[in-house]
Amino acid sequence: ALAPSTELPLVTLLPRAWIGFGVAPWRCVGLAALLLISAAGPAVLGEDLRQLGVPWLGDLAVMLSLCLPLLPLLALLRLADQLLPPAESPRRTLPWPWLLRQAAGLVVLELLLLLGGIGLIQSLSWAVGQISTALAGLVVLLGGLLLASWLFSQVLALPLLVHHGHRALQAMDHSRLLVRQNGLKVLALLGLLSGINLLGLLGASLGLLLSLPFSALLLMACCRTQTPCSKVSRRNMLPT
Repeated sequence: ALAPSTELPLVTLLPRAWIGFGVAPWRCVGLAALLLISAAGPAVLGEDLRQLGVPWLGDLAVMLSLCLPLLPLLALLRLADQLLPPAESPRRTLPWPWLLRQAAGLVVLELLLLLGGIGLIQSLSWAVGQISTALAGLVVLLGGLLLASWLFSQVLALPLLVHHGHRALQAMDHSRLLVRQNGLKVLALLGLLSGINLLGLLGASLGLLLSLPFSALLLMACCRTQTPCSKVSRRNMLPT
């Protein structure tokens, strides 16, 4: 179980990420390039196939562009976890098939819950709209806020799955507890990640080759939570 006093080491995220990136910069850049190619390549190919009159094959290529990036993304997160200062207790190496299976299950669960939430909001707003359009709008607003809050609580699920070797449901629950205890810090983290990747879009998006690995390092550094008022934790917050 997650201790209620566990906090994200927000102050040391940037130093840790910079040190980790300096250990193996070319491996990070290579995995970022593979991630971008696996996401954009099949999508571009799918558009070309549609124009050639093979729409079903184009749709299949677009679907591949949504699934293929999961493997290089996991590889990038795993590399980032290895490059950061090690945890106090050594962790077992997770086999790739197991990790890929749990990550795919996590993505499917999150997607199903998201689609289910949207469908529920639409159904409730339609039913309430038969009585009052104002109430229907209120249902959409409240439902949207609840759905956004849930999505916000899941931003650390995949990094936690990679770092701790969680199963899909465990990662979702751990992320929810961690975000609940560190809401403002996670909000600041999302702002930092958005700013870094917006800068990465400059220069024909080539900056993403640097911003994506740096983002992965920041996310994995968040998995190394700290306990306030602990001498050991204060020592581990400093870059090593």
